[in-house]
Amino acid sequence: MSLGGYWESSYRSGHVPWDPGPYDRHVPQVLADHRIEPGRALDVGCGTGATLVYLARRGFETTGIDIAPTALEIARRTAGREGVAGNWLVGSFPEEFSPEVLPDDSFDFVIERGFLHMHTMPQEHAPILAGIQRVLRRGGAFYSLAAKREGASGFGGPPKWREDEIRRAVEPYFRIVEMRGDVFTPEEAGSMPAWVTVMRPH
Repeated sequence: MSLGGYWESSYRSGHVPWDPGPYDRHVPQVLADHRIEPGRALDVGCGTGATLVYLARRGFETTGIDIAPTALEIARRTAGREGVAGNWLVGSFPEEFSPEVLPDDSFDFVIERGFLHMHTMPQEHAPILAGIQRVLRRGGAFYSLAAKREGASGFGGPPKWREDEIRRAVEPYFRIVEMRGDVFTPEEAGSMPAWVTVMRPH
């Protein structure tokens, strides 16, 4: 099964343990701590779009990218129920999104929640990060949530990152302004350890 087929099958079956629920619970604190005002927001690997719907309700103009059409159909329905708009794009980021589709410097806030850490090879990270850097305006903010490696933690699931691995991957493209250990879903029992990282372009 292709990678896209795996994600599509997961959303069709409803087996999506990575889904944040109502929205990514770290985002309100990220917005407040880093004084991120409503603007244009992009979520790379947005899934069912819950966090973008949260942002749209607070005045952001939102765009979500995902490889699974079913996830984006759920996102459209959720946005419709909430009475907000969103731009939902099917495809693989960054290779299917040229500057004609996603112009340079076109977003104020970019999110990736578990998207980068699923790409296990270091050579895969550079094009993703360069793509995010390209679309993020100067002065914008980039928020990343990645699985945290904690020795023999006993957690299965996605590949896990050490702090130095994240720094080595992102620092050619971004300046880290916050990096802290937490969990994927606060207040959820047994939630996987995670790195919360907020960055600005160089």
